[in-house]
Amino acid sequence: MPQSLGNTGRAAVSDWHVLGAGAIGSLFACRLQDAGVHVTLLTRHDASSQRKLKIASDPPRTYRFHQQSISASEYHGTPIAHLLVCTKAWAVADALSAVTLRLVPDSTVVILCNGMGLAEKALPLINGASLVLGSTTAGCRLSADDELIPAGAGRTDLGGYRAGMAAPTWFTHWQMSVPECRWRTDIHATLLAKVALNAVINPLTALHRVENGALLSAPLSNDTQQVIAEVQALLVAGGAHHTAAELPERVRAVCEQTACNHSSMRVDLDTGRRTEIEAIVGWLLRSVGPRPPETPLLSKAYQAICRAEPSGKR
Repeated sequence: MPQSLGNTGRAAVSDWHVLGAGAIGSLFACRLQDAGVHVTLLTRHDASSQRKLKIASDPPRTYRFHQQSISASEYHGTPIAHLLVCTKAWAVADALSAVTLRLVPDSTVVILCNGMGLAEKALPLINGASLVLGSTTAGCRLSADDELIPAGAGRTDLGGYRAGMAAPTWFTHWQMSVPECRWRTDIHATLLAKVALNAVINPLTALHRVENGALLSAPLSNDTQQVIAEVQALLVAGGAHHTAAELPERVRAVCEQTACNHSSMRVDLDTGRRTEIEAIVGWLLRSVGPRPPETPLLSKAYQAICRAEPSGKR
């Protein structure tokens, strides 16, 4: 049975629901539970009402969660207080559509996904709920037996969709248990910087089937520098001069720090899944209006990723 929320039709203050409990969603579910928050995992299909997750650490830690199917009619009238969305970028709209009836103006929706353009898809589906956007550099892998293998604590930034929004009271729970968690009054600049970074690293590592560190040395270093220059041109055309200036150093630092990692786009292609190319490179190519600067290598990479995706996944 769902936890009682009273008769007010208002969502309970201390509850979080996680939609998209893959590696990152599961990691943040565990972190929020560490802060003493009641966390429920939402699944797209019928599943067990309980789920156990383990974090590979010394000593190992075990977490237990309630699970709810988003299609279960028994929950349709139960408001969700705080919803954390960690799906793939292309799945955000469909996922939110499945829980729209459970969102009320007192709810909060946090979108912690790669890419841009997601807020505009979410707003018509959340019934006036407060919308918060986020970005994280936390790395994690989820094994077949529900064990989380962290790959660095990373940094997490959150901020209101509407610029200038002050940190809400629930943010204290995040600060308690999420490493290097910060509230940004202009989260859009943070998200743009991450999209620019991903637009360089993800397509090149995916197409060449290499680890991130390979982009800094021959034979790929020249291509990396050209794509950086093309992304910078797009950023400058859109007025993001500061983000453009910082991009080369950010690419170098991330490739060095994650030299042995596989980008999410490479993993998606390797496993036959749909990528987030549209929300990253596609959005960037379309964001600067009808007369963007020429981007021959980035555009070629974008088209190649689109062709490489499994038939029927787009």
